[in-house]
Amino acid sequence: MFGDFFRYWDELPEQGGFSLFGWIHMGWLVGIVSVCLVVSHRYRRVDAATQDKILKILATASICLESLKDIYLILIGEMGISYLPFEMCGLAIFVELGFAFFHREFLGEIMCVISMPGAMAALLFPDWTRYPLFNYMHINSFLIHGLLVLIPVLVLTSGRYKPSIKRIWQIFLFLFTVVPSVYVINRIWGCNFMFLCYPSNGSPFLSVYLRHGYVPYLITYAVIVILCILVIYGILDKIASFCGKNVVYINRKN
Repeated sequence: MFGDFFRYWDELPEQGGFSLFGWIHMGWLVGIVSVCLVVSHRYRRVDAATQDKILKILATASICLESLKDIYLILIGEMGISYLPFEMCGLAIFVELGFAFFHREFLGEIMCVISMPGAMAALLFPDWTRYPLFNYMHINSFLIHGLLVLIPVLVLTSGRYKPSIKRIWQIFLFLFTVVPSVYVINRIWGCNFMFLCYPSNGSPFLSVYLRHGYVPYLITYAVIVILCILVIYGILDKIASFCGKNVVYINRKN
């Protein structure tokens, strides 16, 4: 069982991982939701200075986990371009770290509208199903994505930051800056960060790509992303109303 702990995916049996929404997957999801509920409840009860410390500790923990993963991959000779932080979740680590230490409005908006939903989607549909429960990459992946969800949940439910659709331009500015840069990286290195070159297997966009080609796929992808952003703003507004908080926490001096 523990003999597979440090093994890479290509050294593991094909059927030795976990299934989507099987008991292992559901156990992690229930555990992460439970931690978010308990920690957010306690987080709201402490003073602002303690909340700041908690955010910094959690954000630092996420980048430490990412660094340890990279060290592990280097040691086993499997570190490659595909593991560089050019996916949304990789970028989210730095966005949330920046918000925890500098509390900038722009970073808060990106964190709540893009980083958190992206991490949630990764937890619901993980691409590390090849790894069994007692495996380093399995545990590390769930912990990192769990932290990427927990941090904005704490910020939102405590009223430390409230996203506003009036700031949606910041989201598009971020995307219009990052996406073309990542596209160039994909072309230079032959990667597919953010699925900008082609959809993943099992993606709902795969049929569009196969039937109509790259440009219709990219247009469909962009339209769906925009619609999702609008829906996310609506959901976040409901969350803010439910929590009864209207505090916008930005540009606070440390």
